Amino acid sequence: MRESAFDEIFDGQAVFRVLLDCLSRPGTVGQIPSLSWSGTPAGFPSSALAVLKTLCDHRVSFAVGSHENRDAWSAYLALNLGCPSRPVEAADYVLMDGVSFDPGFVSLRRGTPEVPEDSATVLLAVPRISAGPSAGGARIRGPGVKDVAHLGLPGLDPGYVTARESANAFYPQGIDVILLDADGRVAALPRTSRLELG
Repeated sequence: MRESAFDEIFDGQAVFRVLLDCLSRPGTVGQIPSLSWSGTPAGFPSSALAVLKTLCDHRVSFAVGSHENRDAWSAYLALNLGCPSRPVEAADYVLMDGVSFDPGFVSLRRGTPEVPEDSATVLLAVPRISAGPSAGGARIRGPGVKDVAHLGLPGLDPGYVTARESANAFYPQGIDVILLDADGRVAALPRTSRLELG
């Protein structure tokens, strides 16, 4: 179903401001504005569509990782984004389930030393995101963080932490991660951030 609730200017700017704040200050928890989608398939948070509609245009591509509802989400996004679907290893933006490690993560584009921006951004859906130290918590260090930031990420598969560290080992190459939960909360992990669970 084609969605009509998203205003490309006003909603797009509002979502972009939230994402920019989260990317520039890793560990910050933002809130994606609530929109009345009518046909979102099950399996991923509806805020994923708002984020992808903000970031995607006809010049980029998307993919959906391994998930039981992958086909439904791929068709839904193809109808609503106006950009092509590609295999996971070739896509610019990839939607994945953060609860179960997706082996496709290790094949994502990381850019090259000459063109590091030619890399993937991953949207990882997790059960809940909260600010501050908590059970299932993560520590974040790096640019944009004073000393250490804390995020509650219960349910995040630790495999992503290990794979992300490997993918980002040769800066400026790497993968940027946007975390989303079912209540529209969002946090971001640019490739310059270090993430530790527990």
